[in-house]
Order: sequence, then structure tokens, then C-alpha cells
Amino acid sequence: MLRQRYNTFLGGNYKYGSVYAYSSDIDRTKMCLQLLLAGIYPPTLSDVGHIQLFPIPTHNVPILIDNLLFPTRCPVYEEQYRKVRNSILIQVKIRKNKKLFDYLEKHTGINMTVNPIFSTYILHHFLKSQESMNITLPEWATEKVQKKMIPIVKLEYEIQSYNMLMKRINGRHLVKKFIKNMDAKTNQTSPKIYVYSGHKVNIAAFAKTHNLIEPKIPSFGSAIIVEKLRNSTGKHFVQILVWNGERLETYTIPGCSKICPYENYVKHMRDVIPSDEESNCLWNNVSMDKIRYYYTAKDL
Repeated sequence: MLRQRYNTFLGGNYKYGSVYAYSSDIDRTKMCLQLLLAGIYPPTLSDVGHIQLFPIPTHNVPILIDNLLFPTRCPVYEEQYRKVRNSILIQVKIRKNKKLFDYLEKHTGINMTVNPIFSTYILHHFLKSQESMNITLPEWATEKVQKKMIPIVKLEYEIQSYNMLMKRINGRHLVKKFIKNMDAKTNQTSPKIYVYSGHKVNIAAFAKTHNLIEPKIPSFGSAIIVEKLRNSTGKHFVQILVWNGERLETYTIPGCSKICPYENYVKHMRDVIPSDEESNCLWNNVSMDKIRYYYTAKDL
């Protein structure tokens, strides 16, 4: 889809620096990024029939300090999340769904007393991953039960971006990075496209940061695309699209339009860009012991 949409803009063969590629420090997102890059710049045949590959460098940092794709590890965010999760409103919703949680605990063995909403959310993703690989689902996971799980999954995504502080920490780091990318002075060696391989929580957080309704539950392989456009007079605009794995749709940016003047978009978003303190939250709360343990555990 990206190659088809941006074919002329990207050009033919890969040139060093024309793509900036970033992934979370998780094997599956690194693999997805490699596949994505191979789709943007697919192997070609030379004049003599040799396959020409285009290895493209990728970047990642440890989850412990990844404020782009794992900002929810920030202690300030974690405290807010606990407060919302334990609020009266959420506890009422938990009690209303007790029968479902008891059913899931009985058939899966998962403890549904500590955080039943998040546990249901994780279980839903597990079932969807099995379904995507054509694995037969367990008998207890009937269509009726899965349908009852959907509102709980949506609720978890709402909890993750429940208030302005949580939105600012959860999704605004990506917004801040994207604006920085769009503001960067360009030359012949500048990236033409920036790609980030993350998780469904990142898709949801980015959408909620912009007060976009969809996707309520991001699907596997979904993506949000931010385009910086220029008209014939040199005026710049922003367009945001969502890809659900099958079709591409353009968002109407709240408070603006489908094609939003760039300065209007930046002005609207900068009011909620994370502060330097919030941006450095993970860095300021990581110790050498944590980093050492992180890499030791990965080696085991």
C-alpha cells in the first residue's frame, strides 16, 4: 500500500538515508518492520538476472527508556492508571461484568480479581492472534462470549487515555516526534518517509491524542499515516489517514478539516505536547541495575 501510494515520491531503488525506520525492542515488531521495508523497497532483478536486495538500517532503544512506544512505563502515568482503574465509575463497570469475569477465570485459570478489565483485554488479543493464524479457538470462546468481551476491551483503551495527563504521556510523544520530523530542514539525504513499528496500544493512543473516534480496537497490521502536503503556492498542510489492513480512510482532524493547514495543526497540538520533564520520565527513573538486568534477562 505504501509503495503504491508513494511510488513516485519514494523513487525506485533505495538510497541511503531516504527512510528512517524505528521499532520497539520486541522481536515481532522488528520482524514486521523488516517486512514493511521490503515492501517499500522490494528486491529487484538486475540486467543479468541477479536479485538485488536493499538492506535498510533500523533503530530501537530498550523498552526501559522508550518514551515513544512504551511511555506508559512512566511512574506518573502508572499512578494515574491505577487511580482510574480503582475509581468508583470503573469499579461499578467491573461489578456489572462479574459474571463474564467469573466465566473467563473458570475456563482459562486467569486471575480476574486484580485487574479483570486488563486481563480480558490481553485475552482478547490472544484469541485474535490465534484466529489470525487459523488456529481453532477453545470451546469456551464462543461467538457470544467474544462479543461480550468487546466492550471490556474498548473500556481498557479508554482507561489508557482517560484524562489529559494520560493522553499527553501516552500518545503525545509520537505527536512531538512527528512534528519534529515535519519541521526538519530537508535536503537530498533527508528521509522521505519515517516508519515506526509499534503496537496496537500506540495506534489507539495516537488516535485518542487527536480525539479521533476510530479505531476503537486497532486490528493487526493497522497503521496511522501522517502526511505533510504542499500546494502550488508553497503552503503546507497535514493529512492523517488510518489503514485497517484492507482500506485507507482519511480522518477529519477535530477542530480543523481533512486537509488541515500545517500551522493550525501544530498550534492545536502544541498545547498538549509533553513537557521536557514528561519526555524524560523514563530516563529519569531508570538505574544501571535495571538496564543491566534488562539485557541479562534478554540473554537468558
